[in-house]
Amino acid sequence: MYYIFITGPAGCGKSYLTYALTNWLEDHGLDAISLNLDPAVDWLPYTPDVDVRDYITVSEVMKKYGLGPNGALIATMDLLINYLDNIRDDIESFKSNYIVVDTPGQLEIFLFRSSGPFIISSLTEGHKNVVLFLVEASLVSQPGMFLSLMVLALSATLSHRRPQILVISKSDLLSNEKIEQIKMWLEDPYLITQSLGNELKPLNISQYDLSQIIEYSMSIGLRDAVFVSSITSSGLDDLYAIIQRILAGGEDFYTEEPSQIL
Repeated sequence: MYYIFITGPAGCGKSYLTYALTNWLEDHGLDAISLNLDPAVDWLPYTPDVDVRDYITVSEVMKKYGLGPNGALIATMDLLINYLDNIRDDIESFKSNYIVVDTPGQLEIFLFRSSGPFIISSLTEGHKNVVLFLVEASLVSQPGMFLSLMVLALSATLSHRRPQILVISKSDLLSNEKIEQIKMWLEDPYLITQSLGNELKPLNISQYDLSQIIEYSMSIGLRDAVFVSSITSSGLDDLYAIIQRILAGGEDFYTEEPSQIL
């Protein structure tokens, strides 16, 4: 079995990509199921084949322990560990080749607390896996936000320590001119520092130092980059090609030179 974890900040399109990618795999004759790992979600654009909410939900934890929404979500993710055996059994009952995993909207709770990486490790034990890190196209078209999200992508990789693909979601909302601009930034990190211009002065960081940080993020935290639209299905062919290269090719963390499919 191959696990594909879909992560990213709230609102970046994780659930829609889970739906689109699962359908794409099935349409191309590949056995695939969807797994929802968000215990707080009220609505999804798809019906999960395996759903964490069958075992635990944030609303139940709020009632039982008298917690607010944020505290309950943290507690729920910690308590979820008790149900991993059940979830694994549910997954294995499908005997599917691909498991597309929709993760919680609150990225920091899933990836930057110990329970998140532990859940990933426990579910994927003995199976190859890859993490997709989604960033919204309209946000990365802004130089300051581009830099912030690249550093966040690097932080995510250092937390889960698995091969990671940068997915620029909702790309159908961008003009061709904007897409070409982002591609140039991805190809040459120094260009992003030039675009920031005077915004760098309060940071007391040189353009060279900042471009080195971005280049490091590109080489370790991003590995690949692909533009995708879950609405039009554009980019899914390229995304699958990268996923298959990593999963079937057996790439190890930190061993490959960075590249982009642009």
